[in-house]
Amino acid sequence: MMPRIAFFFGISIYMYIGDHGVPHCHGVYGDYAASFSVEDGTLLAGMMPPKQEAKIREWILANQDDLMEKWNELSH
Repeated sequence: MMPRIAFFFGISIYMYIGDHGVPHCHGVYGDYAASFSVEDGTLLAGMMPPKQEAKIREWILANQDDLMEKWNELSH
């Protein structure tokens, strides 16, 4: 199960229930998919066009507290 937690500029942001590793979320835009660190918005894996990658990073940094709360909720 991967609930969508946000949608903006055609980008969907997801978090997996029970996902492991560093706190991260997944961005999907068209045929592109990538995972990003909640800590600093760094691209961890996958591919994303530069413009969308920047928008995702900006959104993560603006919503870090909520994302960490969601990560802790879904990871336990």
